[in-house]
Amino acid sequence: MAEPSAPEKIGVRSILADRSVRLVMVITFVIMLGFGIIAPILPLYARSFGVSFGAAGLLISAFAFTRLLLDPAAGPIVDRYGERAAATGGLLFLAASSVATGFAPNFALAVAFRGAGGAGSSVLFAALYHYLLKVVPKDRMARTLGVFYGSFNIGFIAGGPIGGVIAHLLGLAAPLFVYAGLCVVSALLYLRLVSDPPKREWAAPPVVDPSVSAVRRTLRTVRELFRSRAFVTTVLLNMAFFWVIAGGYDTLVPLFGQSGLGMSTVGIGAALAVAVAMEFACLYPAGLLADRRGRRVLLLPAIAWFAAALVAVGWAGSPVAFGALLALVGIGSGSVAVAPAAMLSDIVPEHASATAVGVFRFFGDLGFVFGPLVAGVTANAVGFKGAFALMAAPLLVTLALVARTPETLARQPA
Repeated sequence: MAEPSAPEKIGVRSILADRSVRLVMVITFVIMLGFGIIAPILPLYARSFGVSFGAAGLLISAFAFTRLLLDPAAGPIVDRYGERAAATGGLLFLAASSVATGFAPNFALAVAFRGAGGAGSSVLFAALYHYLLKVVPKDRMARTLGVFYGSFNIGFIAGGPIGGVIAHLLGLAAPLFVYAGLCVVSALLYLRLVSDPPKREWAAPPVVDPSVSAVRRTLRTVRELFRSRAFVTTVLLNMAFFWVIAGGYDTLVPLFGQSGLGMSTVGIGAALAVAVAMEFACLYPAGLLADRRGRRVLLLPAIAWFAAALVAVGWAGSPVAFGALLALVGIGSGSVAVAPAAMLSDIVPEHASATAVGVFRFFGDLGFVFGPLVAGVTANAVGFKGAFALMAAPLLVTLALVARTPETLARQPA
């Protein structure tokens, strides 16, 4: 009897050898390069209208809030029009929003135009996630997501210095026009190079009653999804992750570095760069472990590490300790990042995947919108130690949920 062949070794090269995945990674890099270009200048652009520091935050939060509102509808939009049309339309909408924001004659219109762009972002990323869920085999999903998030990080990090140079040479509105141009380039690339994945035959296709409206069918699908403990765990984990990213990384870390430790913006940026570098280094190894050993084997220690490191940051007594503890936080965030979407791919049936992606992103954006608000209020009320501890609390809740949820990755028979 012939001996069983050794399992195929799947590495970064193997993942990128898949043309459908490679193209999406390249397009994602271009998109995030543009986002990285505008991220550092948005607060400064807001201030150029003569508004306060608090009001300047509206230019950023309006985008996230609009995205949050549209997330539940983004999945059905992708389902109806297909990934290719939805992604292209979302990118062109983002481009138009950025141009309008750059030309806004006053702050109120700048907030309105930038906020409108959140709708394009919601549809775009729903389409990208849905596409990956369809084309990537489940047994390599976490590794593929590691590479996917890596393209996010590289593009975002590379965009920051470019945005600073563009703003210095051409003015604070110029990065918005460059971002719009990159969105148009990405839309053309997607339209020209990426096709909708072929429709699969469902094992038990749902019976569609034409008398039931699309909204009612979507709500019925959402109710069915939430009957699954694994789905509840997955979306809450996604919410907790983005709660920490927006409330911890983006809000508390800069505030604590400046007000608590007296660090300069350069020092804070360097400490964050260390965290992002550690996160990037952990993405693929974490995905490899999740694909080979299961999602729970990765998540149980990773979430505990992430929460403990985050709490410890609030106790940092010097810039050096601050940077070192942020490196530990980066290990935790890089290890956890690949798991939620991989779990989603494990548990969601084909016919419900678009709606599931919309709900998944809605919960992520809930964390992204409310994490910074809670972080700021808590830091004022109880200080940075308490604020960092509260940022970690949702992680501990999801740790308990993961411990009580069966493994979602189906084992292949030997």
